Amino acid sequence: MNEINWNYPDRYNDRYNAPQPPPGYGSFYPQEEKEIHLRDYGRVILKRRWTVLAFFLIVVLTTLVFTFTMKPIYRGTTTLQINKENPQIVDFKEILAVNTMDMDYYQTQYKILESRTLARRVIHSLKLQEHPQFQPEKETAFQTWKSNLLNSISSFWKSAVEKEPDETEKESLFINRFLKQLKVEPIRNSRLVKIHFDSNDPDLSAQVANALAKAYIQQNLETRFYATEQAKEWLTKQLEDLKAKVERADEALQAFGSRHDIISLEEKENVVIQRLNELNEALTKAEAERMGKEALYRQTKGAYGDSLPSILENKLVMDLKQALIQLEGQYMKLSETFKPEHPEMVRLRTQIKTIRDRLDGEIQRIVTGIQNEYESSLRREKLLRESFEAQKRRVMEMKEKAIQYNILKREADTNKELYRGLLQRMKEAGVSAGIMASNIQVVDQAERPIKPFKPNKELNLILSVVVGLFLGVGLAFFFEYLDNTVKTPEDVEQLIRLPSFGMVPEISQYRRKRLEKGQTYPIELITHRHPKSMLSEAYRNIRTSILLSFSERPPKRIAITSPNPAEGKTTTAINTAIALSQTGASVVLIDADLRKPRIHRVFSEENGVGLSNFLSGNTGLEAIIKATEIPNLFYIPSGPIPPNPSELISSNLFKEMVQSLGERFNHIVFDSPPVLGFADTAVLSTSVDGLILVAVGGKTPRETLQRAKDLLLQVNAKILGVVINRVNIERSEYGYYYYRYHYYYGKEGKEKKKLPYLSEEESTSA
Repeated sequence: MNEINWNYPDRYNDRYNAPQPPPGYGSFYPQEEKEIHLRDYGRVILKRRWTVLAFFLIVVLTTLVFTFTMKPIYRGTTTLQINKENPQIVDFKEILAVNTMDMDYYQTQYKILESRTLARRVIHSLKLQEHPQFQPEKETAFQTWKSNLLNSISSFWKSAVEKEPDETEKESLFINRFLKQLKVEPIRNSRLVKIHFDSNDPDLSAQVANALAKAYIQQNLETRFYATEQAKEWLTKQLEDLKAKVERADEALQAFGSRHDIISLEEKENVVIQRLNELNEALTKAEAERMGKEALYRQTKGAYGDSLPSILENKLVMDLKQALIQLEGQYMKLSETFKPEHPEMVRLRTQIKTIRDRLDGEIQRIVTGIQNEYESSLRREKLLRESFEAQKRRVMEMKEKAIQYNILKREADTNKELYRGLLQRMKEAGVSAGIMASNIQVVDQAERPIKPFKPNKELNLILSVVVGLFLGVGLAFFFEYLDNTVKTPEDVEQLIRLPSFGMVPEISQYRRKRLEKGQTYPIELITHRHPKSMLSEAYRNIRTSILLSFSERPPKRIAITSPNPAEGKTTTAINTAIALSQTGASVVLIDADLRKPRIHRVFSEENGVGLSNFLSGNTGLEAIIKATEIPNLFYIPSGPIPPNPSELISSNLFKEMVQSLGERFNHIVFDSPPVLGFADTAVLSTSVDGLILVAVGGKTPRETLQRAKDLLLQVNAKILGVVINRVNIERSEYGYYYYRYHYYYGKEGKEKKKLPYLSEEESTSA
C-alpha cells in the first residue's frame, strides 16, 4: 500500500515528496504544449460539418429566395461637373480662383441636390404623381395590419422629417418616397458628381436623373440672378450715402490745412522737415570738424607739441631747423680750436640764438592758429545746434498738428477708396446681371439602363457562398470554443494531465437488443458474447493499459469510478473484468456501489445476500461469492443498501476481505460510486492498487473531471488512467481508424448492421 505511484505528473510527485521514477519507466508525464496545426482546424470543421453545412445552406437559400423573388430595380445616372461658384460682386481678378480645399461648398451643393425643394420641382415638371411607378400598391391583409401597427407606434414619436409649411400630408409622403430612390455620389478627387435614380421602370430612371440635373442648373442660375439684383440695389443705396461722406471729409481736411498752414505732410514737399534735415547734416559735419581740430589743439598742449604734422611740414620751420643744425655743427667744430670768448665763437652763438628765437616764434604762431581754428569750429557747432533744436521744436509742433490732419486725411482717403470700390462693383453687377453662364455642366446624360442594377444575382450568389462558409466555420469554431467537455485522449493527457486508457464507442443510435435463442443479454456482457465487436476491442485495449500500467507486476486491486452518475462506470467495470478473465486469470467483480448497485441485475440475480451482509458480520465470505457463466469470472453483489456505506468500506473487515480475496484471485475489480458527492470512492482508494476514471465523451466537463482528480489526489489515491466512454465515432477524428480496422480485420465490417445492442434506456442507465 505504501509503494510509490509513478503514474502522476512530476508536479504531483513533488507535492507528495515522491522520488522521480526510474529511467524507462512507462508512466505518464506532462507533455509539452501541443502546437496547433492546420489539420487541427480541419478536424474541428470536420467534426462540426453539419453545423457548417446547415448554416451555409440557410444563408445561400435565403439569399437565393430574396434574389429571385425581388422585383428588378433599374438605375439611371447623370454625371455633373460642379465648378466653384465665384462671387459675382468681386474684382475681375478673382474670377476662376477656385479654392479646392474649401470642401464646404461642394458639400452644400450635394445637399441641394437632395433637397425637398428641388425634388418638388422635378415631381411637378414630370408629373410623377400620375406615373404608375409612384401609385400606391394594393396592400395585403398582412401589410395593412403591419402599416397600422407601425403608425400606432410612430404616433408616440415626432416625425423624423419636418414638413414644410406649404406641403400637404400626401405631398410630403410623395417627396419622401422620391428622395429614398435618389442617391448623390461624389467622385473623389474631382469636381464630378453622379446623380442616381432607382426605380422599376428603366425609362423613368433615366428621365428623372436628367430632369433633376436640368432643374438643379436652372435653380442655380435663378439663385445667382436674384442675388445679383439684390446686390445691385444695395450698392446703389450705399453709393449715395458714401458720396456725401466723401464730400464732407474733403471739406474738413481742406479747412484744417488752411488754418494751420499745412500744405502737405510728405517729406519731399514739407519745407520744415527739409530744413531740419539740412541742419542735421550741417551739425553732423560741424561736430566732426570740431572733434578733429580739438584733437590737434589737445596735442599742442602735450609734451610733444612740436611734433604736429602742421609744424613738421612747415617749410620755414624746416629751413630754420636746418640752419640751426649747420650753425651748431660749426660751433662744435670751432670749439675744438677756439675758446668761447673768441669773436668767431661769439658770432656763432649770436646767430644760433637768433635762429632759435625765430623757430620758437614760428611754432608758437602755428599753435595759436590751431587754437583759433578749434575755437571757431566750436562756436559754429554751437550755433548750428541751437538752430537744429529750434527747427526740431517746429517739426514737433507740426507733428502734433499732423495727427489730426492725418486723421482727417485717412477718413477722406478711406471714403474715396470705398466709393471707388463700390462704384467698380456697381458696374460689375450691371455686367453680371446680363450674364447667365452657369458653373455647372452636364458631362454625361442618363441613358436607358439595359440591365437591372438590383439584384445582382451573380454577386449575391458569390457573397452568400462566401459569407455562408465564413459564418458557418466561425460558428463551428465558436461552438468548439464553448465546448468544455472531454472528447479525446489528447484532452485528458494535455488538459487533465492524466493517462488515457482508450475510448469506448457510442452505439446508442443502433439497435441494442438482439434475440439470441429467445433471450436478451445486456450491453455489459458484450465482451463475452461478441468478442470481435468494436466495443469488445475497446475493452481489451483498456485491459492492456491496465496490465501495462505497472512495470514489475500488473495491478491486482482495481477500482472503476466516474465523476458523476450515469457515465458508464458499471458497464466499464463488468466488461473490463470479462476482458481480464479472458486472459486466463481468475477475476472477482465486487459491486462496491452500496448506494445504487446494478451488477446483480446484469447477471439476472437477486440482491439478497452480498457485500453489505458480510461487512455487517451477518454472513461469511464464501456465501457472497457467486460464479458466472463466464469462465474465470466471479462477482460479489452489493447486498441490501446499508445506511452507512462509507463506514463499512473503511472498516478493518473490508480490508481483511480484500486481503483474503487477493490471495485467491488474480484480479479484484471494484465498481465504486461516483467521486463527486460521495466519500466511498475516496475511502476505497486506500485499499486498491489504482483507480480508473470513466468520463462520457462530449458530455463530461473538463472542470468536473479535474475536480474528481483533485479530490482523489488529496487522499493520495493512485489514478491509473481515464476511459472516455460513449464516444461518437462518426463525429470523432478517430472514427476513420475504427471503421478501417473493422472493415479490414473484422467480420463486423460487413455485418455492422447486425451488431447486438440493447435499448438506449439501458445504455443511459449504465
